[in-house]
Amino acid sequence: MKKFFFVVSFLILFVTNALAVTVGEVKDKMGSTFNERAGKTEKVVAGYLLEMHDFLQTGEDGAMNILFLDNTKVTLAPNTEFLIDEFAFDTSVIPIEIALNVSINVGTFTYESGEISSLEGNVEIVTPTATITVQGTAFSGTVATNGATTITLLPDSVGQVGEVTVSNDAGSQILRQVYTSVTVIADDIMIKRPSPLGNNEKKNLFGLDSVKDDIKDKQDIQFDRKENSEFLENEKEQFEYVEMDAKEAQKLEEQIISEELTLESDTASSIYSEDLDLEVESDIDTSYYDDWEDDLKDWGYIDDENQISVWDAEGEKTMDWDDAKQMYAEMDQAYFDAIGCETNCNWDSVDWSSINWDEVDWDAYYEEYNDLLEDYGLTAYNTQVADVSEEVEEEATSTTVGYTWEDFDLSTSYYDNADYIAAGGPPTLTIENYCNYNGYGSDWCNQEYLDYLNEWYADDWTMFKDYDKWDQGAKEIFMKWYGWCGTWPNYTWCDGQPKPWDMESLKDTYVADWTNDQWQKFWQNTSDWYYTGTYEDSGDDSDNWEDEYAYEDDYDLDAELELWLADIDNESDCINWGYYWNNAASSCGTEWVDNSGSETTTTTSGEIINYTTGEITQTTTTDGESTTATGRFTTGGNEDDVDASTSGNYSIVNRTHGGHTAYIKTETDKSADIQIVQDSETQNITIGSDSTKPEITIIQTD
Repeated sequence: MKKFFFVVSFLILFVTNALAVTVGEVKDKMGSTFNERAGKTEKVVAGYLLEMHDFLQTGEDGAMNILFLDNTKVTLAPNTEFLIDEFAFDTSVIPIEIALNVSINVGTFTYESGEISSLEGNVEIVTPTATITVQGTAFSGTVATNGATTITLLPDSVGQVGEVTVSNDAGSQILRQVYTSVTVIADDIMIKRPSPLGNNEKKNLFGLDSVKDDIKDKQDIQFDRKENSEFLENEKEQFEYVEMDAKEAQKLEEQIISEELTLESDTASSIYSEDLDLEVESDIDTSYYDDWEDDLKDWGYIDDENQISVWDAEGEKTMDWDDAKQMYAEMDQAYFDAIGCETNCNWDSVDWSSINWDEVDWDAYYEEYNDLLEDYGLTAYNTQVADVSEEVEEEATSTTVGYTWEDFDLSTSYYDNADYIAAGGPPTLTIENYCNYNGYGSDWCNQEYLDYLNEWYADDWTMFKDYDKWDQGAKEIFMKWYGWCGTWPNYTWCDGQPKPWDMESLKDTYVADWTNDQWQKFWQNTSDWYYTGTYEDSGDDSDNWEDEYAYEDDYDLDAELELWLADIDNESDCINWGYYWNNAASSCGTEWVDNSGSETTTTTSGEIINYTTGEITQTTTTDGESTTATGRFTTGGNEDDVDASTSGNYSIVNRTHGGHTAYIKTETDKSADIQIVQDSETQNITIGSDSTKPEITIIQTD
């Protein structure tokens, strides 16, 4: 495992402030935030200037937003440690000097690329188990206390998606699909291919704007509205206005509130429709955004014409700040209503730990959020929008039925989709209906990637729709995607790896009903098992021969046992292990088989060995019926029969007879037909299952 040594040096280099190089600043913070610099611990405040080798830390109540000189943005959640290893951004020299290297020892963070990445500079984020390199995008990361690292690809603040490469000593995986994730459990274990997030996982994702749960961040709280709309806010309770524009209505409301007018006045009755049954309420509270107005102007988010950038389904637009803060306040209230906050609700007062996220009606909230966008003249996210800037893509989307990742969001509506249910599963993604339809690049959105996605969605559908408990089929699918041993697509459960159907905290709940906390429990137990060999709620699930194999529901075989039994190819070993031999099938099993009448007696005779070709002519008699054949066979009654054994990545044949030794070593994924002739005995051994095998012949005689 990579080791992090955050060294507090006893040999202090006397570098004056004049020589210190500023690489960025802490734009905002909350709670306990510290920095270790030159052996001293300093408190971090908003505006704190950052230097190379700063070691930033957030406490349990702490968080901060960092802006580097190249506009790279990093958000640190509570209990996070962040070390600036290297920062170079000098475009005035040739060749230009651009690089960013940081280390995350523990915690949760988000990253959004700045100019270093766009100029193809080296950007590297290092954790105890992984190295992350970035090409123009955003992502969220979590590093557990044991070093296990999870990386999720996000759209950046303007909706663009690049790619992230996650590597360790065993290999690498590339994230190119938004809201897909990889987990690196250790630096020497192969990283499994990216998997799409489920709906619950998305809701709990620490994204670019998740910091609004903790910090009043100037950008992430108010203005990154494009992708993570569930964090946006506020139920719409509005007046119906007739023959009046929005500003006139707002002015009238202010007059009503200040008691300068009443609804009984002639002015009011002439403006409101007599046909409407209106209940007059107080104006939407925009004080939360009013408090930030001066800062937003200083930071340049509100321009001289009082315009601010907002995002909808078509992209970035500008909007009058007074209208925007009114819209944001209404979105806030919709969000607070959705999570069940009833009184005194704002981003600072909500008790986030008390929210029952599983009971939130996100579909209703999304509908309300999209309605608000349309009320303010913006395009809702549930409206299909053609990208007029790409004529080829526009033509493709107009002539092809296509799908986006939202059609496969693994939410309740996805599993209840009537069309999918009628078809027996989700549609098959193709180059045309997915890659071309969405304008994705062919360098990564190719058939290999689609085969992987289609297999993932098909297996997920089967596990969630065809099973409601841990039957054998459900176990096999789960092991295929979450087993840590073997190679794709034949991942298997490692020896001792925690099985959710055995865990004390999970075994009574099927995966389709898991909450986010239960998923976290599964991953934590898996990580604990890898590093310590055990996990906290293992309870009584230690391997028990009877419980594990003999008395499972409906006598289902454990997949591990099936694989093990398949390797037993002789009666004596099968019986010695306490199982039953099937003569007819030449196989070992857990249930008794009546072998009477299936015993076979085979003898050989009349062997003639061709010492030039290695072939023999041999008569074989089975239950009284004789056949004579010439070919590559093993003589009957051999004194020194052997078979191929496995060592590492090789199959080895080692046969000694009559003072002669033949030793053959082949790669395990290669096929071969091996014929060994030693004096009066021949031995034929086949390796691999291909129908066509290269032939190896060894002839050894005195």
